[in-house]
This record gives sequence, C-alpha cells and structure tokens, in this order.
Amino acid sequence: MQQNKRSVRSKLFSAFLLFSGIMLLMLWVFQVQFLDQFYRMIKSHAVKNAAVSIQQAIDNDEDYKEQIEAIARKNDLCVSVLNEDLTEIYTSNRRDPRCMIDKLKQSEINSIYQEAVANGGNSERFIETDEARNRKMSEVPPEITDFTPDNDPIKKEKGLQNMTYASVVKNEADKALVVLVNAQISPVDATVETIRTQLVIITAVLILLGMLLAYIMSKKIAKPMIAVNQNAKQLAKGNYEVSFNGSGYREISELNDTLRYAAEELSKVQQLQRELIANMSHDLRTPLTMISGYGEMMRDIPGENTPENVQIIIDEANRLTYLVNDILDLSKLQAGVQALELQSCPITKIIKQVAERYEKMQQEEPCQIKLQYEESCYIQADEIKITQVIYNLVNNAITYCGEDRLIIVKQIKKAETVRIEIIDHGEGIPQEQLPYVWERYYKNKHHKRSKTGSGIGLSIVKSILELHHAVYGAESEVGKGSCFWFELPISEQQAP
Repeated sequence: MQQNKRSVRSKLFSAFLLFSGIMLLMLWVFQVQFLDQFYRMIKSHAVKNAAVSIQQAIDNDEDYKEQIEAIARKNDLCVSVLNEDLTEIYTSNRRDPRCMIDKLKQSEINSIYQEAVANGGNSERFIETDEARNRKMSEVPPEITDFTPDNDPIKKEKGLQNMTYASVVKNEADKALVVLVNAQISPVDATVETIRTQLVIITAVLILLGMLLAYIMSKKIAKPMIAVNQNAKQLAKGNYEVSFNGSGYREISELNDTLRYAAEELSKVQQLQRELIANMSHDLRTPLTMISGYGEMMRDIPGENTPENVQIIIDEANRLTYLVNDILDLSKLQAGVQALELQSCPITKIIKQVAERYEKMQQEEPCQIKLQYEESCYIQADEIKITQVIYNLVNNAITYCGEDRLIIVKQIKKAETVRIEIIDHGEGIPQEQLPYVWERYYKNKHHKRSKTGSGIGLSIVKSILELHHAVYGAESEVGKGSCFWFELPISEQQAP
C-alpha cells in the first residue's frame, strides 16, 4: 500500500490557500460577473412590490393619489394610472426627466396593456434608452427602438435602461384601471470596473496575507504534533523516561496524557518483568541447587544413598514442577487461550478435599483448616480451575496465618450465589495496599514472600475468577488478619 508522504504542515498550508482562493473567486463572481444581474433582479423586485402597494391603495381608498405619490417618492418611481381605454387619470413624478411613461407612444402603451391582460394582469418590459431619449424623445437615433431585446449589443453600448411594469386592477366601481410603474435602471459598468480594480489590489493583498497566515497557522498547529511524534518514536525504542508535555490544543493535550500514561504503564511492566525474572530465578535456583547438591552427595559419599535423601530430591523436583506449571497456567489465563468447561460443581466437597490434602501434606507447624457451612452447595463453574482457586487461597492463608495456626473457610449460601471466604489471623495488609495483592510477586514490609509458593498464586486466582465473571475481593486489617472471598452462581441441577 502506498503511504501518503505529505506532512500535516503542508496539508494545512494547502488547505488555507485553497480556502483563500475560493473566497476570492466567490468575490470575483458575485461582485463582478453577476453584479448587473443582481442589481436588475433587486430593482425588479422593488418595482413589483411598489405595484402591489399601489394596487392595494386603489382597492382600499378612493383618494389614492396621495398614497401613490408617497410610494413613488419613497422608491424613486414614476407611476401612471390609466382608464381601461388607456386615457390618463393620474401621473406622479411627471417632472422627473427620467420618467419614461410620458415618452411612451400610444402603441407601446397598448402593447404593454395587451401583454398584461394576456399574462393574467401583469406585464414587465425593459426599455433601452440613453441620455438623449431621457431628455428628449425626438433626439433618439432611429437605430434605437423602443423595445430593444436584452441581448442587443446596442443596449450594452448605451447602458441606460428603464423598466416599465404594468398591472391591471379594478376600482370600487368595478372598472378596470391600468397602473404603469416606471423605474430607471442605472448602468453598472463603471461600478463593475471600479470593483474589478479594487479586487485586483485586494486579491494581491489577500494572497500574500493568506500565504503568511497559512504558514504561521500550519507551523503552529503542526509543531506540537511533530514533538509528540518524535517523543513517541523514543517511546517505541524503549525510552520510557521520555516526557510528553506538549500543549496548545485539547486533542494534542489528550494525546500527550494518553502517551504519558502509556509510558508510565510500560515502565511498570518493564520493572515487573525485571522483578519476575529475578524472583523466578531465585525460586528456580533453590530446588535446582537442592537436587544438584543431594545428587552429588549421594554419588560421592558412601552411605548417603538413603530413602530420605531420595525423597528430598523428589520433593524439590515436584516443587520445581509446581513453579513451572504456575507460570504456564498464568500465561495461558492472561493470554485468554484457556476455555472454561462450565458444569455443576460440588463446591463444599472440593473445599473438604483441599483441606484434607493440606492437613496430610503439612509436617512442620501444621495449620488447622476449619470449614463452616450450613448445607452442601453446587455452583456453576469449571471444577478443575475452581479447585485451583481454592488450593491457592488456602495455601496463601497457610503461608501468612497467625500464631493460632487457624484457617477458617466459610461457605455462605445466598439467594442466587455462594460466597466462599478464606480467613487467616495473620499480620494483615494495610488498606492502601489491598488492590495490589493480586499482582504477581506482590510484597511489602507487612507481607513476606512465601517460602514454598511461586509468588503468583493470587494472580492465578484473579485470572480464573475473572474468566468466570465472578465477584471477588480482599478485606484485611493490620494486626487482625485477612479475608479473601469470591462469589459464584448457584447451580440448580446437581451433578450425579
């Protein structure tokens, strides 16, 4: 796949320039190319509105002449009211030399009237003229007609144009009246030329300012992103001490916070890996040293080939096997490659079997494991993995039990779940450190490492319980002991 090699700065720079170009193009199009069309459209709209107002004045008031005069002065119009036979009743602004109504021939007026009747009562005409026709119709050159088409080149050369709008209305006597509204449409060629000259200057200035602004903004926006990218490359190389302190935009700040958090977590993972290697090396070295030492002693010293020494080698080999199995189990659980085989499990029976096995295994300073329950219960779970959970929790309690050497296992049946509690009376754990007891090789000044365990028992417990979507936790008080618990749903159908 071909990658886009353009930088953010170049893209932002191009985007700003494109935006400036589009804005300038719109100015040129609307202010120069379509200025005349917009002007004529607005003027035509004003004339039509004035005609409507005049029509309403005639319909509602017999003395409409004053209202027509006011409308004509306000909108700079020339208005004439004619009878149905096209004889004049009233004309406003007659003295205005720009008024074309007096200069229209009778045939022209009749043509406009007939067109209005044919169009349902309204008609619109653009009559081209020049200053000579505005002042004196007799001086108009013969080649300029009264009704010059809009696309006639003469119209474009002469420039001056008048719009005459005709409307057929009825008065109170139900007689038809013809209202002629005339307005001069001034040429905009000079205005367009002026605007064009101004736009040339404005375009040059805006292009320079746009390029400068685009450069400044693109650099300002891209700078923190470039800094984050460079620091992220350092993070990818394993430099977890890199600082992400970029600011300026919310998204950049959030990205810096995310990368800073990632760097902190990766640093913790790296530290955990170092501790894991150190601790596992220690745990693996001890049984290997014992096996090697006793084996050499049995080989070199006569009479040392005793069942006791052989049993020590077997015990250390088993211990080594447990350590390796714990590591493999934890790796599989955290990788999510182990599937559950849910079934109805006799949790009470499992706890009893685990307690009996531990009582038989203990030789030095044995602990008493006391099970408290009201009735036998079944849960929905993976029997092998839940047995492993019970083993690890009981082993953890034995390791950190108090002077009374008593471990209490409580089974509490609720409405829909069974709660299992493993309680010891040891030194306890401070409240602020309770969330960390589930981590691999957790240790602090109040909590010693097990001499026989792998140090990852509680991590295995956590992974298995989360795989079951179980509720679990730990409660402890310094000097009084700890309680580790979990809850799983009751199984309605008991296994045979």
